[in-house]
Amino acid sequence: MNTAKMTKPHPIPVLLLFAAATAVLVWLLFSGVEDEPPRRAARWAETISDLDACCRRKHVRSEQYDHFAAIAAGERREAAARLFRAMALSARVQEAECAAAIGRLGGRYTPPVKVALFRGATDENLARSLAYERQRLRTAPDIGIARALARGNRLAARALIRAAAGDVRHVVLMERLRDGVSSGAYRLCPRCGNLYEAVSTDPYCPICLTAGRNFIAIE
Repeated sequence: MNTAKMTKPHPIPVLLLFAAATAVLVWLLFSGVEDEPPRRAARWAETISDLDACCRRKHVRSEQYDHFAAIAAGERREAAARLFRAMALSARVQEAECAAAIGRLGGRYTPPVKVALFRGATDENLARSLAYERQRLRTAPDIGIARALARGNRLAARALIRAAAGDVRHVVLMERLRDGVSSGAYRLCPRCGNLYEAVSTDPYCPICLTAGRNFIAIE
């Protein structure tokens, strides 16, 4: 009776083949991880630049508003101190959202190392902040929003739109404080940085639809 002769596979070629396949898979994985962000960043260079400019502006304003809040607290101007603190936190939330968008597009955001802080009494600081924001809204339209929308980048457009809406909201709240009609208590949307007076808080944020119960109270 004939029996089929079984041949054992040689272990060395099998191991070499396994090692080669593993090396190819590792190379494909790491080459994809390393190459994709630079390609993405190059594609969205202009939009990343717009987001970076927004991040830096929000960072500077948050530092300045915190500084003004400390001055107001020292003068026992509690309503002004609360508003400046609220605006500082709002600016930081919007800075973080724009920074996250930069990362998603393959870029990297580095906050300013040094921020020049103005000195003055609270009324002067409020007037200066109002003048700055009004001037910027009149003379520096957010063309980055139009550029992002034109290229179909909804992620960047959304972050820039929320930041711009925050600028307008801050102007309104500072005007109300100046005119003596502010409630002195605020609610902040933790997702997009939208800022409210506590007496007029919506059941949800009209900008990002976050539930009002999640808002941060600043009182």
